Amino acid sequence: MSVLTGAVALVALVARLYWLQVIEGERHRQLSTANFIDVRRQVPLRGMIFDRNKVLLADNRPSFNVYLTPAFCPEEELSDTLQKLATVLGLSRLDVESLSDAYRAASRLERFVPILVRRDIAWEELAALEQQMDKLPGVEVRPETRRYYPHGKLAAHLLGYVGETSMAELERLKHKGYRRGDFIGKYGIEQAYEQQLRGRPGTVTVVVDSRKQPVPSSVVEQLFKHLPNPRPARPGNNLVLSIDARLQQRAERRFPGFEGAVVALEPQTGFLLALVSKPAFDPNLLSRGISARQWEELVTDPYKPLTNRATQQHYPPGSTFKPFTALAALQKGAIGERTRLLCTGAWVFGGRPFRCWRAAGHGNVDLHRAIVQSCDVFFYRAGYMAGQDAIADIAHRFGFGSLPHLDCGPEVPGLVPDTDWYRRHTKTGYLPGFVLSNAIGQGDVNVTPIQLALAYAALANGGTLYKPQVVLRIERPDGTVVERFSPVVKGKVGVEPSHLEAVRQGLIGVVNEPGGTAWWRRPRNVDFKVAGKTGTAQVVVQGQERGKDLPYDLKDHAWFVGWAPVDDPRIVVAVVNEHGGHGSSGAAPLVMELITYYLESLAGMGEEKPS
Repeated sequence: MSVLTGAVALVALVARLYWLQVIEGERHRQLSTANFIDVRRQVPLRGMIFDRNKVLLADNRPSFNVYLTPAFCPEEELSDTLQKLATVLGLSRLDVESLSDAYRAASRLERFVPILVRRDIAWEELAALEQQMDKLPGVEVRPETRRYYPHGKLAAHLLGYVGETSMAELERLKHKGYRRGDFIGKYGIEQAYEQQLRGRPGTVTVVVDSRKQPVPSSVVEQLFKHLPNPRPARPGNNLVLSIDARLQQRAERRFPGFEGAVVALEPQTGFLLALVSKPAFDPNLLSRGISARQWEELVTDPYKPLTNRATQQHYPPGSTFKPFTALAALQKGAIGERTRLLCTGAWVFGGRPFRCWRAAGHGNVDLHRAIVQSCDVFFYRAGYMAGQDAIADIAHRFGFGSLPHLDCGPEVPGLVPDTDWYRRHTKTGYLPGFVLSNAIGQGDVNVTPIQLALAYAALANGGTLYKPQVVLRIERPDGTVVERFSPVVKGKVGVEPSHLEAVRQGLIGVVNEPGGTAWWRRPRNVDFKVAGKTGTAQVVVQGQERGKDLPYDLKDHAWFVGWAPVDDPRIVVAVVNEHGGHGSSGAAPLVMELITYYLESLAGMGEEKPS
């Protein structure tokens, strides 16, 4: 019985060997040569960014990227491989040297980590590579995606851009799964909401031969039966912004100068409707990757296109600051709503004449006419009677001198100094004459455009200061809402309602009363009124020659801030046009146009989308 059992076993063994070596031999020879299972990290699709009307602002587009894996490229073939790549892709000698250095610097484990050769190659380059792939060991082309901004420079300072992770970022974020070659938000919303937009990386299993080339699919199917299931990447969440892309586009296209900013927001919520900084940049260029020379040109450009002038640049606000001086004087009891002060064209203080913009003077004016006609002398005197500390206190209540905390990039706090600030930061300490220039938005007063827009929103809405926001909600790729953002109140300004109303009436008069500094710029044939204030901020010091013949960089800055409708405010717009001259001509027309356009679009007119 045992002999028979042994014979049967021998026959079975011979039969199995015959099956493995003859019948299945070819298949196993294929599997043995295809002996590399490449478990690749799968980068997730980055979340998209939309405006409030679901106009797409940031997307992903297909991109073919070339990689070289050291483990699959023998060293004796490296030079020839790199030269072929240089010919097809137009690599410079420096590029080739860098790739060669990276190849040789790779440790034993790192030899299986692909080295990026070139991102986003053209179709012609892809076709040329495919023809030579059998002569390029370790080289592969991977279909991936790259960030794409379909409207180019539109809202660039809000959206920001993405870029490849730096060594410092990798060290800081390695616990979050970032790897060499990953892209990360570098600026703006892309940076502030990186963790929402990024998604979760996954894995995909690919079988390749010893030259890093994929093996036939029939063989792969057999091998995959014995491999663990991959974990697919999870796309990032989408962002829906509060900005109106149509309004944003109009503000950018119609901006009258070369440098400056526009901020438009909802005065009842603090949500942004538009934010423009001029000049701008194209985030597509930065997200594709630019050379060190191109980056150096950008950061050393004297016009600073990477600076967000709406939040990072502070300016003297000029006469747009006068309403806050008025509130300080009213709150302190230094003046009343009907107090009249004489303007003869100048007010002499400390032996020096402080001049009004109208050389002939305004005569005896009360608070209302002083705001409507922007009388400098009235505000010199009212500011002096109120005092620097009272002005600083009111200004700080309206948000000046502190960061707005808009989640889309760097900010500066600006400055409205009190007497203690002068004691700590100047040799002389506070001197009585300082308040005169500060009272009319000159001197040491500096504000950012977004601060001024938020402060006027508080004037418009009855005294509520809101935190500025730009994201309405976060959505999953299927549209499910992850988080919806509500208005955030920073505080109440705490001024007497009657004082606030007196200032509001003055600002309504600026636009709607004959003699108002923006009377000639008011919208015509509309069913709403605009309130606001012109401002002309001096660049050269008072007393120096000022006029049309000045060089561009010495001309005054033009300001206008306004809201509408006056009794049911839906929009506030602040414009600063650097070296744009008078606020009534260099800034007010754009504010009126944007307000009219937006309110008409709310009424169902002007439905076009950005082109």
